[in-house]
Amino acid sequence: MVFILALPLTYAIQLQLLGGIWIIQTLPALVLGLYTRVLDHRGLLIGWAAGTWMAVSLQLKGSIFTVNLFGMQVPGYAAVCAHHQSGRVVVVSLLVRVMGLKRSEDRTRPEDYLDVVEG
Repeated sequence: MVFILALPLTYAIQLQLLGGIWIIQTLPALVLGLYTRVLDHRGLLIGWAAGTWMAVSLQLKGSIFTVNLFGMQVPGYAAVCAHHQSGRVVVVSLLVRVMGLKRSEDRTRPEDYLDVVEG
């Protein structure tokens, strides 16, 4: 509580912007990364870093990021732009498979899920 009250208002707004970008990018990463095992962890990390870079390139002072599409400049909410640009996640995941890089080991067992269902 002290952190929130002692923090200057501009920092609170900047943290909220960054938090919004991270949250919007977290949902696809969780759904596609954890539950389907389709995407590689390196691609997910690069997608998250791209969204963070967008916010930092704005110096955390605004929420509108301009994307260049086929010579046109399209402004939009940074979190939505970051979400759409996470196509990099798919590209990196495909490159990892094509290059034959070692994937992370899945250590979950069917018994791990039974506890949640029965629980």
